[in-house]
Amino acid sequence: MEAEALEREIRTFLEEKLGITELDRNTELISSGLVDSGNLVRLATRLERAAGIVIPDRDIDVDHFDSLAMIVDYALSKARPEGR
Repeated sequence: MEAEALEREIRTFLEEKLGITELDRNTELISSGLVDSGNLVRLATRLERAAGIVIPDRDIDVDHFDSLAMIVDYALSKARPEGR
């Protein structure tokens, strides 16, 4: 999935399912309290489906999921074949 399409997919999920309407690429999601632990798991599950990746439990944290930009970058890095 291309970066723009993935970003739209995740933005739509955040807006429609979690009610986060004031959102830009760098809005802090976890550290600001907009996304709690339960919704973080829902978000990771949606990302796995949308990007066709598997996210290890250890990666579901603020270092990878604190903003829309971080989420897309993380997913794209997981989707790249090794060595590229």
